[in-house]
Amino acid sequence: MPAEPKLTLSTDEVRASGLFTGRNIYDIPYFQRPYKWDSEKTNQLQADVLKLVDGETDVHFLGAIITHQRARANAAQSHVIEVIDGQQRLTTIYLYILAAVKTLIDCDQLDEAKALFMNFIVDGLSTGGGSNLRLHTSHEDRARLNMVVQEVLDTKNFSNHLVGFAFRRLATSDSSSTTKGRSIKNNYAAAKRFFKAQFDQGGSERVAAVYGAILEHLTVVQIEVQDPTNGPKIFDSLNSRQQPMTAGDLIRNDIFARAADNDPSEVDRINTEDWLPFYRGFWIGDKNYFDEYFFPYGLVQNPKLTKSQVYKALRDSWQGKDPRSVVQELAKYQPHFMDLVAGGNRTAHTAPIAERMARLHAAGAPSSVYPFVMRISSGVADHLLDEGKAAEVLDVVDAFLTRRAICGIEPTGLHAVFKGLWNECGGEVTAERVVQIIRNHRTVAWPSDDDVRRDVASRPLFGTSIVKYVVREYDRSLGGDKHNTVAHLEHVLPQKSTALWPFSKDEHGELSNLLANLLPLSANMNSSIGNEPYAKKRVRYSADSVFKSVREFADLNTEWTPKDLRVRSKVMADWAVKRWPSYRT
Repeated sequence: MPAEPKLTLSTDEVRASGLFTGRNIYDIPYFQRPYKWDSEKTNQLQADVLKLVDGETDVHFLGAIITHQRARANAAQSHVIEVIDGQQRLTTIYLYILAAVKTLIDCDQLDEAKALFMNFIVDGLSTGGGSNLRLHTSHEDRARLNMVVQEVLDTKNFSNHLVGFAFRRLATSDSSSTTKGRSIKNNYAAAKRFFKAQFDQGGSERVAAVYGAILEHLTVVQIEVQDPTNGPKIFDSLNSRQQPMTAGDLIRNDIFARAADNDPSEVDRINTEDWLPFYRGFWIGDKNYFDEYFFPYGLVQNPKLTKSQVYKALRDSWQGKDPRSVVQELAKYQPHFMDLVAGGNRTAHTAPIAERMARLHAAGAPSSVYPFVMRISSGVADHLLDEGKAAEVLDVVDAFLTRRAICGIEPTGLHAVFKGLWNECGGEVTAERVVQIIRNHRTVAWPSDDDVRRDVASRPLFGTSIVKYVVREYDRSLGGDKHNTVAHLEHVLPQKSTALWPFSKDEHGELSNLLANLLPLSANMNSSIGNEPYAKKRVRYSADSVFKSVREFADLNTEWTPKDLRVRSKVMADWAVKRWPSYRT
C-alpha cells in the first residue's frame, strides 16, 4: 500500500514505520507504571486500521508522544529514547507488528516475516550487553514481552531463518515475573486473533495490507524535549484530563536510568532497600507529600532556582553518582520537611526545637519558608547550629508569620524573603540577623503592635487558616494541659442570631466571628452543646471542657454581652502582641 500524505504539515509528525526503525530504541523508565490498554481501546484501534485498509480514511492520528533522547557515549551506539509520555500507544503498535510477524510465519511467508522482524522489532546492528529489542518496557512487563518475542522465534523454528542474529532478552528479575504483564499477554493474543481473521478473509495479501496500514498510516507527533523537566509542562497541556507528570516522576526515572546497565536483581534491591523507604516516608495515611518536597529541597541546594529548573539542576548535580548515593542525598532533608508539613518529630530534636517546629506546623506555615526552616532544623540535628540560637530564630519566624496571618496579609512575597535567607545570614544565623534581613525587604509587611491589636479586636478571624493555632496557643499560655490540636471552634454567641442573646442584629454581625467569641472544644462537646443559651453553656464550659481557657472563660464571665466580648477582645489583643512580639529595637 503506497504511503499517503500525513495529517499535518508538521515535520514532527511521524509514521509508525519511522518510530521503530534506524537505530532507535524506545526505553520506558524501569519503574514506570505497567502497560495497560483495555479491550475497548484495542477494538477501536482495529476498527480504525480496517478503515485505512478499506479506503474509508487515509491516515489515523494517534496524538502526541513526548520523548527525550539520552546522550550517547559514542556514535556507534543506538539512540536510546526515553518515553516521557506515549508508552501505551508505542507498546500497542509494537505488539501488533509482532503479531503480524507471527501470522506471516504461520502462513509460510518467512522472508516477509524476517524483513518485518529485523526492521521494526529488533535493532539488528545493536551491540553490547543490553537487549536488542526496539522497545524496552518497564520492569513489570519485561518477562512477558520476552515470552512473546520467544514465541515468535520458536514458531516453525523461525530463529533458524535469522542467520547471524541472536535474541538478547530484556533483563528481568524475580519481581518482573511472567505472572505480570497481563495486558501485554492479552493484547498480543487479541492482535494475533485480529491478523488471523484478516488472513482468513484475504490471505497473506490482506495481512500485508493491514500491517502496511499500521506502519504507514498510523501517525504521531513526536515531541522531543531537550530537557526532560519540560515534559510535564507539555504533557499537562496536551492531556489536561489525565494524570499529570511531576518532577518527582522525573527524578525517580532518572535515578533508575542510572542503574539501567545493572543486574535487574541489583536494581530491585536499590528499589526495595533505598527508594521505597524514601518514597514511603512521604505518606501519612492517605496523604502523600512526595511531589511537594522537591522544590524546597532544590532551593536548599540553590536558592536561585525556579520550580521548573529544579529537576535539571538536581540531575546535573548528580553527574557520575550511583542511584544509592542520589537517594541518600535526597533523603537528607526529608525528616525536616515532613515535620513541617505533617507534624511529629522524625528528627528526634530535643523539646525546645521540637516544640517550635510543631508550632510552625500547627500554624500552617506557608511552603515559602520551608527551605530556610529545613536548614535550621538540619543544622541543629547535625550539631552545626546552636540549639538556643536556633530556637530564637524559629520564634522570629513564628511571630512574623502569625502576625501577618492575624492581619490577613497573604503570603505573597515571602518566597523572595526566605529562599535565600540562610545564605544572606552569611554564617550568622541569629534572631537579630534574621529580623534585620526580613525588615530590609520593604515590600513585605511586618505588622506593628497596633496592627495586631486592631485586627484581633475587630477582624473576623473565624474561618481563617490561623485561628485554631491562635486559640490553641492562648489555651496553652494559661498553663493547662498541652493540646496539640483544636478539633472545633465554639461560637459563644451563636452564628445564628436569636432573641435569647442581648445583641442587636448589627452587633451580632460585627462581633460573632471575632477571636474573643471563639473557644476551643472537643469534637464530642461541640456536637452536644448546640445553640443553648449562655447560662446553660456556661455550666457545660465550667464542668465538662478539657481546655483550661474554656473553664477560665466560664469563671470570668457570668454573662455574655457586647461589652463583655469587647473587653475580652482587648485582653486577647494585649496577649497576642506579647506572644508574637514585633522584635523592633
